[in-house]
Amino acid sequence: MRSDAPEQADEWTSFGIDRATGIERLRARFTRHAYARHAHETYAIGMTESGSQTFACRGASHATAPGAVMLFNPAELHDGRATTPEGFVYRMLYVGVAALRAIATDAFAACGGEIAFARPLALDPALAARIAACYDALDAPTPALARDEAMLRLLTALLDRGLGVGLRRQAPETRADRAVARARELLHESVGGDIGLDALAAASGLSRFHLTRLFQRRHGMAPSAYHRLLRLEAAKRRLAAGDGLADVAAAHGFTDQSHLTRQFKAAYGVTPGKYRAHCAA
Repeated sequence: MRSDAPEQADEWTSFGIDRATGIERLRARFTRHAYARHAHETYAIGMTESGSQTFACRGASHATAPGAVMLFNPAELHDGRATTPEGFVYRMLYVGVAALRAIATDAFAACGGEIAFARPLALDPALAARIAACYDALDAPTPALARDEAMLRLLTALLDRGLGVGLRRQAPETRADRAVARARELLHESVGGDIGLDALAAASGLSRFHLTRLFQRRHGMAPSAYHRLLRLEAAKRRLAAGDGLADVAAAHGFTDQSHLTRQFKAAYGVTPGKYRAHCAA
């Protein structure tokens, strides 16, 4: 599916999904829209075409410029807004963990650890051009071979620069790590339900206060905020499958369809209705 954005509009979004790989793509211009703090289940690889976006990630504030590259790991919190009233135009590719691992198999076959982006921002016009070319290959009826080569060239460019992809090795797990991990697992298991802090504390073996503090330190947000992100990602999957907005909202703890729409747009830049329509196209 190819969508041509209205270049003169104040704000616009163009969204699509590559059926073969599951890679999502977003091109947008924003002047007023501000992303709430959110995270994705996927890797997010983007570039700024024009203007500047300011976002917070990894405890610091970053401002983009034309030719800047943004790189977010799965579950990495970030937000975003226009730096100036003129706004910005940017492109993003959302690549699933399995898809990136498949592309990176040769590069990391002999290595352990987890694939991770080394830092969230770099000014690299050549790499930005690679991202734009890969976006274009996915946005058009491109033969599978050319599409796969575009993704491989992008990954190779990330590797060559030493800034894009590295290996994040896991430190030895402590008792606190295991407690937080158990609470996190329970949040994932309860994505369609309403779970309280008492249940999380009981499962983790920690007090509510201790668990909340440790969870905040490990994930950068309180358990309630993490659960909200999980519900948004689950809603996204249901919408991609073609489920109705009202049913999705009810199934994942949103007050109503309007509540889902507000939170979905704040996190992903598109409304759930537009997302569902593009998935069905």
